[in-house]
Amino acid sequence: MPALEDITYDRDATIAAVTGYYEFLTTMYLSESKVAYPPAGGWPSIVNADPVLLQSLGKSDEVISLLAHLPYIRSQCDDSNDAEATPGCVFADWSELMQSWDPTKGADLRLFTEGMELGPMSPPHVIGLTCGNDEYGSHLILDTELGIVHWEECPSDVENEDFREGVDYEPEEDVSEEEADWRYGAPAWTIPDLFEILQHQFKVLHWIPISHATVRAAGDPGHEESDEAGMAAMLQGIYRQHGWPNLATYRKAECLEAVRKAMAERYPDSVCVRA
Repeated sequence: MPALEDITYDRDATIAAVTGYYEFLTTMYLSESKVAYPPAGGWPSIVNADPVLLQSLGKSDEVISLLAHLPYIRSQCDDSNDAEATPGCVFADWSELMQSWDPTKGADLRLFTEGMELGPMSPPHVIGLTCGNDEYGSHLILDTELGIVHWEECPSDVENEDFREGVDYEPEEDVSEEEADWRYGAPAWTIPDLFEILQHQFKVLHWIPISHATVRAAGDPGHEESDEAGMAAMLQGIYRQHGWPNLATYRKAECLEAVRKAMAERYPDSVCVRA
């Protein structure tokens, strides 16, 4: 388990980790057109963001610079066509949020991207990578000082597997008791490791796309007789029949069409209408 003192933050490596994850998703299910890349100078909506919004958001220059140079999965976090990047979770499109959010509501934007617990006390050097309320999805909180990502509401099966070890977090003396309690309760990994963990869930089909936009968790493998487990087994079989996880042989378009047909025939009440 890596200790905090052995971890460093690197902006270029962080951008590469996020970019690699989004590009991985496009190889499996996500439409390539959904991923937008920043211009050389960064997203204008962030680089030239309203000073009132930046002040009310209360984030460091490094956080703003990082957001300006990340790619994004196009979404508004409240649209029926938003594409999930983990089960039930939409990644924040900060280039859109900084353009459309009320300049006086930076504190609300923190709640939207960091959650109701961390948001009110969030330090300037952290930023939420996902968006939604506490009933919708998980919160991934990236720390630009420590070089880690906290995963609030991390599924227990993911947290307990041995694919990548989490970070041995010990709070600094100047961290408030409330923030320290939150960090203890939200598992953390180095930034590259976290995105490797997310990819791993798809590679082993613990997470299964059922369309270009929707991802389901396979559920508890101990309940093989349940409808949900039967659905997961069916979908896993379809993906493997189409070459997954070997990207050299995987047939994305054919696979997603087979998934669509199988879901419509066997689980019509569960068919996702989002494309």
